[in-house]
Amino acid sequence: MSSANLLFLGLLIVGPVVSVSSNNWIVCWAGVELSFLGLIPLLFLSNKYASLTKESSMKYFCIQALGSALLFYSGLMVFSNLGSEFTNIMLVSSIFIKLGVFPMHFWVPSVAAGLDWFPLFFILTVQKVAPFAFLTLVVSSFSGNLLMVLAIMGGLTSVVGSFLGNNQTDLRAMLGCSSIAHSGWLILGCLTGYFWGYFFIYCLSLFLVFLFLNNSSSQMETGMGVLSLSGLPPFFMFLGKWGILKSTLESGFPVWLISFFLLGAVISLGFYLKFSYSFVLNSNNSLWSPNRKSVALSFLVLNFTLLIFFLLV
Repeated sequence: MSSANLLFLGLLIVGPVVSVSSNNWIVCWAGVELSFLGLIPLLFLSNKYASLTKESSMKYFCIQALGSALLFYSGLMVFSNLGSEFTNIMLVSSIFIKLGVFPMHFWVPSVAAGLDWFPLFFILTVQKVAPFAFLTLVVSSFSGNLLMVLAIMGGLTSVVGSFLGNNQTDLRAMLGCSSIAHSGWLILGCLTGYFWGYFFIYCLSLFLVFLFLNNSSSQMETGMGVLSLSGLPPFFMFLGKWGILKSTLESGFPVWLISFFLLGAVISLGFYLKFSYSFVLNSNNSLWSPNRKSVALSFLVLNFTLLIFFLLV
């Protein structure tokens, strides 16, 4: 990686830190844009899908620019105490645009399908930190009705993401749809106080998937990594969903609301199993050697150990 790309990578990482740690609205918004501008050059690191990368990068730039403009205007109105109910809705809508949350989710699968693994990982993880931090700050001043509307939107996001994922045949597009489904859970985490725990677990699980994908000989491990995103026990992702459900019940949300998220989790299990089986069944015999079995067993033991540790602590 060149020195220029290292600079852009630094901007990408520093931006969310500035947004989360600052107490000034303009500085927070500048941190979001700093991270966004640092990411754009990194989208072109790989020339393997040159035409698709250009198209996806242009889509991502236009959508994020629109979201940033709405975020800047509505944020100034809200944090200057000049806003109204309409500006609150506009602020939440701009955050939804930047996150790819239903009903502003339309850009995620097409953008994800044309990017390489490295920039896609940052779009699905780092770029979500600041918008979700804004959402957590904004919902603290919302009334009970608006909180319920946000929770319902999170449940619909989980269901819509699971349906979209079942219609995908490309792994990158599927991971984008998976990100939509997980964003619904993260919205519920913002409302119940378990956001950072779920987000950390999701980032760790997704990092392991991309780590295996970069190694073409790790077909079986890749399949297990994809399956771990579903949240089935004994995978580590199960702890995140269990924590969200537990904090939701403790916060007093109705049980029927949880059914949206459980329905999305069940439906999304279909495409996780489909892609996981495709990796495992397409692997050659050498992948079932004792060495490969030990790697897969180590992956399972790591997930199971972390799961037991956090459940007991």
